[in-house]
Order: sequence, then C-alpha cells, then structure tokens
Amino acid sequence: MAPEPLPGWPRPAGRGPVVALGKLVADSLLELSAPLVVGGQQRVVRTTTAGGAPANVTANLARLGVPARLAGWAGADPLADGLLAALAGRGVETAVVRRGRTPLSTVLVHPDGERTLLTDRGEGGLEPADVRRSWLAGAAVVHLDGYDLLPGRFPEAVWAAASVAHRAGVPVGVDVAAASRIRDHDAEAYVELLAGLRPDVLFCNAAEAAALGLDGDLPGWAPELLLVHAGAEPTRVLSRAGVAEVPVDPLPEGLLRDTTGCGDAFAAGVLAGWRSGSSVLDAVRAGHAAAAVVAGVVGAQPPP
Repeated sequence: MAPEPLPGWPRPAGRGPVVALGKLVADSLLELSAPLVVGGQQRVVRTTTAGGAPANVTANLARLGVPARLAGWAGADPLADGLLAALAGRGVETAVVRRGRTPLSTVLVHPDGERTLLTDRGEGGLEPADVRRSWLAGAAVVHLDGYDLLPGRFPEAVWAAASVAHRAGVPVGVDVAAASRIRDHDAEAYVELLAGLRPDVLFCNAAEAAALGLDGDLPGWAPELLLVHAGAEPTRVLSRAGVAEVPVDPLPEGLLRDTTGCGDAFAAGVLAGWRSGSSVLDAVRAGHAAAAVVAGVVGAQPPP
C-alpha cells in the first residue's frame, strides 16, 4: 500500500517579514504571595508586558530571528508608548494607528497556579480605512487574529486586511477565537466570517476545532491546511491530501510554569517554518519548541 501523502503548504511564503495584524494590549501580571482575601492586603510581584496575539506572535518570531511586523491599532497613551518601545527593543517592527486608550488585561496569578483575568477593553479600535497596503508590503505571510471577528471587535478591518493580502498574493494565516466565545457568538455566524477571510492555514486548539465542526473530515469552507494543537497531545495536521499527527516532546520535570501564550508561540514557530521553506511537519515541530520556551516563563511573552 502506498503511503498517505504528507500535507503541504497551500502556497509558499515570501521572504519578507511575517506580519501579525490586530490590537496591542497591555498584560499586567500580579503574582500573589498568598490566597486572595477580600478586604485584605498582601505583597505581589508585578510584570507588565505587551500582550494580545499579534504582539505575542511577533515577539516569538523576533526571538527566532525572523523579521516580524506588528500592524494594527495601539492606544495613544503613555502605556502604549512603553509597549511599542519594548517590542522595538526585541526587534519587532511596528506599523500602527494610534488612538484612544490601551486595552489592559490584569492577570491575578494565585499561589496554586490558578488565574483570574480582569479585562479593560480600552477605547478605540481599527477601522477598514486604517488598513494600509504599506503594512503588508513585501510580507512573507499575514497572520490574523480570529478574536477580532467577534462582536465588539473590528471584523470589517480584518476582512480589509485579508483582501489587501490576497490582492498582493500574500498567504494568509488565521488563529481562531476561543471555543466558548465562538459558541456564545453563534458558531455558524463565526464560520461565515472566518470563511470570508479565505485563509490558507487555520490554527486552532482541539476545543475550537470541535466548536467549528473541524474535528472530522474537512468541510467545504475549510482552508487547505488546518493545524489543531492540543497541549501535550499530538498536533493534528489536516489537509485535502490527508491527515498526520506530530507528537509533542514532554517538558523536563519542573520546567512548566505557565501555559499562557503557548498557542501564540506555536503559531510563531509554524510561521517561521513556513517562511523558511521547511516542511509542514517540521514547522509544527518548530511550533512545539517555541511553545515549550514560553511554557517555562510566567506570562505570554517569550524570554528576551
């Protein structure tokens, strides 16, 4: 019996920077020294970094030595000034419109590892007219954040970016929103929005794949390549040519500190492999390695 053909890239990536488009968020992590008591007081260790999928993806790409550009919306406040400067210090190029107030996610890290997330959505957003051809000029791949298709975000601007990329012949990758948000929004409506982006590669976890009906054969609307990661379980690689699984190497004992941002790091590793011309399976392995690095630190950003 002939071996099943291995999945391949729908289109080759270019040689320019990988562009991740979306909004810039501030992540403020507070590591609690004791269980939280209402009305009490305690010492914390605070870390504030750039956050949101585009910032996490581009920071990981820069760590891997890949030219990366964050495009989209950033606040017009001092907080965003510092976040943009920190990304530039990592080697990330930024091309953003500045308006409003930076979104802020405050994460309470409890002593047992549990997390409580407090979100301030900020003020502002990205409009279709903001999307500039220069943002995507010469891009190897354009990576879009599926959260921005949800109500209250800016789906029209994401569609505009996808249209610019397709007209320029730039491949498009999309990372979908969380499964709970997809179900709350209406999975069928979300699928329609997602399909309209015409992605070449779709990234999701196992729960998201199930919410979108992607846990079996690929439906007609699905892109040519689907990558379904599942933590320590093997990543499934699905295409019209067949299905493959890539095992995840176990982390050394005691290395796991925090899984926040591992999905973004995985995407960055895959995008880096796509750009370099690696096989899909080797790119997935690079994604696993990038995620393992982020799992060893607190927060969603990789170590400098």
